[in-house]
Formats: sequence, C-alpha cells, structure tokens
Amino acid sequence: MRTKATTNQVDEYIEKLSPEKVHLAQEIRRIINESVAHLEECVRWDSPCYFFYGPVCYFSSSRSGLHFGFFRGKELTDPARRLVSRNGQPFHIKIRSLEDIDEAYFGELVREAVLLNQN
Repeated sequence: MRTKATTNQVDEYIEKLSPEKVHLAQEIRRIINESVAHLEECVRWDSPCYFFYGPVCYFSSSRSGLHFGFFRGKELTDPARRLVSRNGQPFHIKIRSLEDIDEAYFGELVREAVLLNQN
C-alpha cells in the first residue's frame, strides 16, 4: 500500500539542502503547487515527488543546483527545448540560479504532464 508522505517530509528535505539550494527548491515547489492544485506531494526515491494518476514531476538536489524533472518528460512538447536526459535519467531541467526558473513555462510543463497522466 502506498503511503502519503506528510508535507513536513518535503519541508524536512528542503531544510537539509545547502542554503543556496533552499530558495530554488521553495520556488520550484511553489510553482508546482500553484500550477495544479490537486497533486499529491510526497517524498519518494529520496526526492520530493508529485503524483496525479501516477508520477508527474519531481525535484532533486544535484551537484550544481537542482533538477526539476518529469517522469514522462520525453512525451512533453518542451518548445524551449530545456529538458535534458543523461545516462537514463528522467528528462529534467537543470536549475542553478533563480534566473533559470521560468514560472510560466514550468507551470505549463506541469499542467501538460498532468494531462498525459489523465489520458
């Protein structure tokens, strides 16, 4: 049986990040939660993950910042061609600074990923 992680577990994940990554993670989390109100937020595979009829997206710490990834990223339109994948990783966007965050674009990707899971 799948158990839902509490929001506190995501808070704890973010609190453990280095100071420069905390604000990036908070922004990504806010964008995800504001893009689609009914996502289940939990910690899976050692990363905050978001579900709606299956896994939608996640963010995780990387050496140089954060990865904002999509479990079905290969199927997303990604007109700005920001999604990358290496060595079998899910498709993700590398975020090293606040300037790398495009709120409108990221919100569209989240909504498109949710639609993929609904169909």
